[in-house]
Amino acid sequence: MPLLIKEIIVEELGFGERLFLSFTSKRTCSLVKLFRNEPSGFISITIDINNSELSVCVRKPHLSEPIPVKIRSRAINKLEFRIPYEQGYVKDSSAWIIDGSTVQAEKYSSAIYCSLNDERFGLDKNRNAVIVFGKLLRHLNSVLNIQECRECKYFMRLPVGLFRQLDCSYSYGRIETQTGYIANTSPEDLTFLLDHIKANHIILNVAVTSAPGYKYRKNPEKKRSIDVLKVAHYSWVDFSNLPAARVISILIEIPLNQMRTILVYWIAGRNREMEIGFFRMDELTDQDREALFSGIKTQDTQLTGAEIRSFIVSTKDIHKMRFPSSTVAVDVVRKSDGMRATVIEGDKRNMRVYHCSPGSYLNMSPSYTS
Repeated sequence: MPLLIKEIIVEELGFGERLFLSFTSKRTCSLVKLFRNEPSGFISITIDINNSELSVCVRKPHLSEPIPVKIRSRAINKLEFRIPYEQGYVKDSSAWIIDGSTVQAEKYSSAIYCSLNDERFGLDKNRNAVIVFGKLLRHLNSVLNIQECRECKYFMRLPVGLFRQLDCSYSYGRIETQTGYIANTSPEDLTFLLDHIKANHIILNVAVTSAPGYKYRKNPEKKRSIDVLKVAHYSWVDFSNLPAARVISILIEIPLNQMRTILVYWIAGRNREMEIGFFRMDELTDQDREALFSGIKTQDTQLTGAEIRSFIVSTKDIHKMRFPSSTVAVDVVRKSDGMRATVIEGDKRNMRVYHCSPGSYLNMSPSYTS
C-alpha cells in the first residue's frame, strides 16, 4: 500500500492496537514507529514498584482533553504491564520480541504480565525484571508519543539498576520512595537520577550501603532539572555541594555543623541552583546561634514582616509546618556577586526556612526546626 494509505490506517488505530501491532513483527513495528505521533495528544505513563513486581501503566490523555471522535469510539484508555520478579510466573506464554530480546507475555484480567526468557542473565530475578522494565520503557517510547511520567512510586524494594532504566526524555511529575523505610541504592543509580532526570518533585529515602561513606558529587556542567527535592535519609548528601534543585528540603534534623556548612559554602559561591531550602534542627540556644554565624557577617534583613509571612504561607505545601508565632531573620551576602540571602528562624516546634529567590538579591531562607 502507498505510505499515505498506511498513515491513514495507523492514525485510525487506538493506541492499544498500535502497541499490539508493534509486538507482531519487525515490519509492523517499523510502521508504527514511523507514525508514532498520537493525533489525540501525547500519552502518559505511571510506574509503581513493590515487593513482588514492577508495574507500568500507559494512559491516554485525561477526558478533559479533546479526543477525536474516530479515536474515542475504539480507544483503549489504559494498558497495564506487570513485570514479576518470579520469572516462571508467565512460563510457556506468548513470546514477544522487545528491544532485541524474547519476552514472555500473558494477559491476566486487565494486566499484561511480562518476564525475560534469556539464559544469559542467569537466575538473578531482580536483574531480569529490571532488564525487562528498561526494554519495555524503550519500546513504549519508540512506538507511542510518550512525553511524561506523571508518577513513579517505589516501595521497600529498589532493585539495583532501576533508576538507570528510566527514560531521560520523559518529564516526571513525581518520583517517590517510601518515606517509612530506607531503601538501598547504588552510587550509579543515585547519580543518574539526580544528574539526568527532569522532575517536578522527587522524594528520596535511600542509603548507599554498598559504598560506605559515599557522597553524591554533582556534575558541575549539569543544569538544574529538578524543581523540588525532599530527602529523608541524608547520609549521601554533601552539604557543601547540594544537588541541583530549585527547592531542597531535608525531612529530618541535621546537625548544627551541617547547617553552618550550607551557609558558609553558599556565601563562598556554591549551591547557586537552590532558591529555597528547608532544614530542620534542634532548638537553637544563644550559644548555638553564635556558633552557627561565627565568622559570618550578618545584616538586618531587607524583607518586611509581611514578605516573610507571605513566603512561609506560599511554601506551606512543601514544609508542612504551621505558621510560627515569631521569627528571627538576618541577611547574609554572597561574596562573588553581592547576592543577598535571608535566614529565617522560626520559633519552637516550627520550621525555620532557608529561602532563596533569584534577582538583584537572593532571599534564602534556611529553615531549622525544633
